[in-house]
Amino acid sequence: MKIEKIEIRYLESKLDKSFAWSQRWTDIRNLIVIKVFTDDGIIGWGETFGSQENVKAISTILKLSIGEDPRKFGMIWNKLYRATFQGHVYAKSAVYAISALDTALLDIVGQYENKSASDILGGKIRETIPVYATGLYYVDDYAFKPLIEEAEMHASNGYKGMKMKIGALTLKEDAHRVKEVKRAIGDDVRLMFDANEAYDPITAVKFADMVSDTDLEWFEEPCASRDNIANRYVKDNSMIPISGGESLSTRWDFASRLSDSIFDIIQPDICAVGGPSEMVKIGIMAQSLGVKFFPHFWGSGISFSAALHSISVQPLSQIGIQDIPYENESVLECDKTPHPIRENLTNDIFAHNDSRVEVPTSPGLGIQVDETVLSKFTIGSVTVVDKPSDGQRVF
Repeated sequence: MKIEKIEIRYLESKLDKSFAWSQRWTDIRNLIVIKVFTDDGIIGWGETFGSQENVKAISTILKLSIGEDPRKFGMIWNKLYRATFQGHVYAKSAVYAISALDTALLDIVGQYENKSASDILGGKIRETIPVYATGLYYVDDYAFKPLIEEAEMHASNGYKGMKMKIGALTLKEDAHRVKEVKRAIGDDVRLMFDANEAYDPITAVKFADMVSDTDLEWFEEPCASRDNIANRYVKDNSMIPISGGESLSTRWDFASRLSDSIFDIIQPDICAVGGPSEMVKIGIMAQSLGVKFFPHFWGSGISFSAALHSISVQPLSQIGIQDIPYENESVLECDKTPHPIRENLTNDIFAHNDSRVEVPTSPGLGIQVDETVLSKFTIGSVTVVDKPSDGQRVF
């Protein structure tokens, strides 16, 4: 079996109403989808981040996989990584390509062997994955009422945890919002808050002190994710656990941050970390060093399925008689913000029961992609890669 052709599409959807986090307002959702064809007729799907401008770079990198056997996905991963290493694989287009391809190859190999992606990764340890709802962004010119209404909705829909945004208002205003959301959802629903790298370390610690009398699960990205000194300062001076890492890539980006105990919780995203096989490695590293592993999610059903499979093979962070979400069992983010692509591109694999989502059991990723929806949201032309690289390293 050989990789014969890859199609790359940039997808974008316009939102009816904009929303914001600490860095900006947005009224679009976007992602990049790849469709990998084999000479056996098996098709695999992958997904990553990026804009239209990333597509050309991603296509150049994916040429390195044409003609390779998808069953050798570990070898292919290392081939692409090595070819782009000196040109800074961390500068995103390379690791975006690697992440999407790794996902698609697991999809293909699973279908070829009539096994789920989790079986290809070593076999799932659990059948369902605990999830929490992400939403509670700034909307309607920072209105307060919609925030509380949305929090109550997620709680009434059965989510056992949810995450909200901070960092765009004054510390006093955001602290009030955090406390009032927690009051609205009650003691039985966990609450996390995310600054999206908004603060310097002194300000982050001050905010943590302002809300420390509230039962909160974690403080996400208080400072720039790559600023180890700042994040370690916050971790050492906050009563609330610190999390981060959604923008970090590959085990090498995480290694020093794990060994130096920069975060209490790491949150790799499967679209940026290097795909499912790399996600599994990083999870094992975190477990070995006593750091919690709660992956980030911000995409479609393709990447959500890949994340479910990756977490399903992840051991407990600490062995005990019970699997307890947040305590010794990894939890996965479930984006609930408006996203027409996510809501329509695949079959609904986001449905939860008691805040847990089933790991797909069908071969490969276990998803079906609606290609009518795929075409509807595609911006620009489809980029086709069907010839191998000439070996030039341009990154």
